[in-house]
Parts: sequence; C-alpha cells; structure tokens
Amino acid sequence: MVADWAEGMTARLRIDLQALTANYRTFREAAAGAVGAVVKADAYGLGAEAVGRALAVAGCEHFFVARASEGAALRLALAEPEIHVLEGVFPETVDALLEHGLNPVLNSPEQLAIWGATRPSAVSIHVDTGMNRLGFPFDVSPEAFAGCQVLLLMTHLACADEPEHPLNALQLQRIERLSQRFPGTKLSVGNSAGILNGGDFQSDLARPGIGLYGGNPWTERQNPMRAVAALEAQVVQVREVESGETIGYGASHQAAGRMSVAVIGIGYADGLPRLLSDCGEVFANGRRCPMLGRVSMDLTAIDATGVGLQAGDWVEVFGPNLPVDEVATQASTIAYEILTGISKRVERSYEGKFNAD
Repeated sequence: MVADWAEGMTARLRIDLQALTANYRTFREAAAGAVGAVVKADAYGLGAEAVGRALAVAGCEHFFVARASEGAALRLALAEPEIHVLEGVFPETVDALLEHGLNPVLNSPEQLAIWGATRPSAVSIHVDTGMNRLGFPFDVSPEAFAGCQVLLLMTHLACADEPEHPLNALQLQRIERLSQRFPGTKLSVGNSAGILNGGDFQSDLARPGIGLYGGNPWTERQNPMRAVAALEAQVVQVREVESGETIGYGASHQAAGRMSVAVIGIGYADGLPRLLSDCGEVFANGRRCPMLGRVSMDLTAIDATGVGLQAGDWVEVFGPNLPVDEVATQASTIAYEILTGISKRVERSYEGKFNAD
C-alpha cells in the first residue's frame, strides 16, 4: 500500500473499450448515414490513440480533432482513416496538415485563401447556421468556392441536447437551403444528441462526441449510453475523528459525532473539482460516501463510517455506480469538463475486448 502512494498511483482512470465500441454501434444503428467520431482533447481525456484504434476496428473511418497537432499525433496511430481538423488552417499549420494527410475544415475566407494557395481543389467547409462561433455565413455564395470541389459541408448544432429548442429547426432549415446550392456535397450535422434526435439532423456524416464516452447526450432525458470511464481513488489512510473535531483546510467540516474518515489520494491537481468540497460523493462497498471538508490538491476526505474501508482500497469517484453527469451537476459543470479535466498524472488503463462487426 505504501509503495503505491510513493509511486503516485493513488488515482486511476479505467476505460472500458468494449463499452466505447458498443456506444459507437448504438450511434451507427441510429444514424441514416456514416458515423465518425470526435476525439479532440485527447478523446475527451480518455486517450486518443487507444480510443482511435478501438473505434477504427469497430469500423469508424472519420475522426474529428480540434487542432492540427492533435491530428498529427492521431495519424501516427491511424494510417488510413480521414482525420478532420475543426480549427481549419493557419499559415503555421499548413506543413503539418499536408505532411500527415489531414483535412482542415475551413471556417473563413481567410482560411480558404491559405489552403487554396496550397491545395486549390478539394475543401471541407464549416457554416455557421446560428451558433455564432466558427464558420462561413449560412448565406455564403457557392461562387466563393469557385475552382474548388467542396467535399463536406458541416455545421454545428447549438441546442441539440434540447430537442424541442426552436434553434434546432432553424439551423437545419438554413443548412439544408445552403446544401441545395452545393449538389452532390456530403452534409455533416448530427452530434451525439442530433443523431439520436433522428430525422434530418443525422445527415451524411454524423459526429458523435460525448455520447461515445458515456456522457448523456441530452439535458433532460435518460442517458442511453453505456458508462465508459471510471475514475477511482485509493484510500491512503483511515482515521477515527471525535465529535466536534474539524476536517481539512479552513476547518470547514465539523464532525457531528464520532466517525471514520478515509483520506483518498485524489484532489484538484488530478482534476477533481474543488466545487465538490463538502457536497460530492464517492461510491465504496455498495454505498455512497460523502466528501468531508475541502477538496485539496492531492487528497480528499470522505465519510467511511460503517463502510469497512482500509488503506489500499479503491473507491469510485465516477463510473457505473456514480454517473459522470451526476458528478458534473454536483460540481456545477458538465461531463465534458469533468472528463477533459482529468490530469495526466492520473494513470489510464484500458479494459475490455472489442471486435469488428
């Protein structure tokens, strides 16, 4: 037990690749067209190389990353699939895009000029249909791409997690109207929620993200996805605390009675949100155990009274028994931030067999 603490292995992230590929198949069965995968931010913190390999075996042929550097790293693991770079192109990324065979999704006339000077024919373009983030205006003229073959026309849904939101229909109307002016061009609209919302939101090439990793694609519906990631922490020490004693920095928690306190080896330096102080929970031996006092940099205290924990035991911070979306809500954030915020010092391990269909 002491050796594990000395080696800094008191927090680990277990990734179930079988659950990952099962989620991918769920999207593929629901989609009308092809299904890619968004693996930006190191596959939402789960490891883009391992995730990419597993999804490629499951039949995924299109991967979306945010930056050229992410695409270059992924290309080392995946030689054949299309890798799309959502940030587009900048003068300093042209060489990397060309060297690694990456497909920039162009967002502006300036990017079109940069890419056109190097690769004047085939392009993919992102159109802003109402999110007011990146992209060409939704009324852009096809003449703006004279001399280019537009391979992919993409837009991003702002409110797909709320299926009844009126902006969804407006965005779809705008992109469909524009796509009629680009006959034969493939359309990419659906994210995780968009795919499951059905109908025209799915398009020719869907781009699931959070749902692949077990997060709930919707805001107020039951999560249909399987849990993929489990964040666990090891018990470093168990101590008895008397009534009236305080726990942690600032003496922010006072024991109401005699209690067992387990100190687990995870803190905000590992990505555990400090906002979980005195309100979060972990799962151990079939029970939920409240966090006590402030989450500190490396350690967090939990109420282990009657749970039977010992030094060296592992507890679940989120996973199959404590959904990541629930933990995110407790921390006043979203599952995306929880997953991508897990630090590099947390050991990743990959489990579960996966096979091509």
